Amino acid sequence: MEIIEFHASLTRLSGIDTIEDITGLCDFYARELGFDYFIYALRIPTHFSDSRLVLLNGYPDRWVEHYFTRNYYKIDPVMAYCANHIVPLQWRDLAPQPSSASERFMREASEFGLKWGVTMPVHSPHGELGVLSFALDRPAKAAHEITGQAFPYIQLLAGHLHEAIRRISGLNDAAATKQLTHREQECLRWVADGKTSWEIGQLMRTSERTVNFHINNVMLKLNVCNRQHAVAKAALQGLIHPCPF
Repeated sequence: MEIIEFHASLTRLSGIDTIEDITGLCDFYARELGFDYFIYALRIPTHFSDSRLVLLNGYPDRWVEHYFTRNYYKIDPVMAYCANHIVPLQWRDLAPQPSSASERFMREASEFGLKWGVTMPVHSPHGELGVLSFALDRPAKAAHEITGQAFPYIQLLAGHLHEAIRRISGLNDAAATKQLTHREQECLRWVADGKTSWEIGQLMRTSERTVNFHINNVMLKLNVCNRQHAVAKAALQGLIHPCPF
């Protein structure tokens, strides 16, 4: 499939309303691109100590069960890469230390048919992390050719897929209900910088009472118990950011 044709076909994702149908479409794309397996995981932060997971599974079921039973996400070098990068990764470029937990993990994955692959991380403005992976079991030369050619396709697919999953999961609606006003964001950023209400009032040229009013509104919107909790939750969900200029 040519890249222009592939890009045009991605509009189908905007009309799909079920996880099952999207999973089927991703399986089709995986086969078209020459892969045996695919998986898409969306990590939705709910707390710093916990997350919700949406999974589109085109991997061997035995491997997925094995992965989560053993908490392999803690040693998975692909996940470690995705947490800190925004460009796609060919697994062959990973270089875990010999006999390390990550090296043993990769060797074990290959025994389930996940020998070579490519992964695209997607970082959402509201704090979610999407991870799209395609895998195959082929001789090295053929596998490297397939994964290399798949790069532009996977980059295009990952963004459209991420948007579709957020829509189906109701994350767009949830984000809309938690929008903070400009003044609420400004107050919360100053709280994050350690300022008191009186200091924030001086900086914003308003009263301490008005500052407390805005911060209390934020706490109600986010359903938190104190200012520190409000800052943490707002940052986790991408509702406040450092000023760009």
